[in-house]
Amino acid sequence: MKRLTVFLAALALAGCASTADPARSSMSDEPEVAAAPTRNAQLADAMSRELAHLARFDPDALERVQPELQALANAIMALNAPGETPDLPLSGNEVGAELPPPADMIDAPSLHHAVHLASYRRVETARRGWTELQALHPDILGSLNARLSEAEIVGQGQFLRLKAGPFDTAGEARAICQRLQASGAYCAVVDFSGRRMADMASTTGQ
Repeated sequence: MKRLTVFLAALALAGCASTADPARSSMSDEPEVAAAPTRNAQLADAMSRELAHLARFDPDALERVQPELQALANAIMALNAPGETPDLPLSGNEVGAELPPPADMIDAPSLHHAVHLASYRRVETARRGWTELQALHPDILGSLNARLSEAEIVGQGQFLRLKAGPFDTAGEARAICQRLQASGAYCAVVDFSGRRMADMASTTGQ
């Protein structure tokens, strides 16, 4: 929540600056309807201007605030009156429900960090491996989520990398790795890209 507040405040400041930028002004001849004279309405207006500019001219910047954008989108869609259809493809009824990533973004670098625990050929083997690792290290891995990321290793073929996370920083992931390595387990800090293990078909990786 704190990150979202900071994000909104930053967008409000940037939005105020954007309203004075001729390059960002509307090209329509129709008169622009002013936002209501309330703090939240002015903030929403500034945000919409800045987001529209970033969506057109700097989409990569939006990737850095994707979790905050998604949380805001979910909250706004929750305001729809009963019976109305949200404009966004929300999954689940709770605000903040996780949306499945688009197919072409599944293996894109994640904003979060993870620990790479092992590599497998098949999903079934990866599931068994994850269960065994959690049983061996319940205090370290018990509360983490697992993802599988496809990787091509030269001369060996395709593997599924088992990752656990997410962590907000690489330092947090590194601390987990140090604890696992102290007990003789393999561990490496990676990003949290990949598919949730439950979403992967059993035939993947065969």
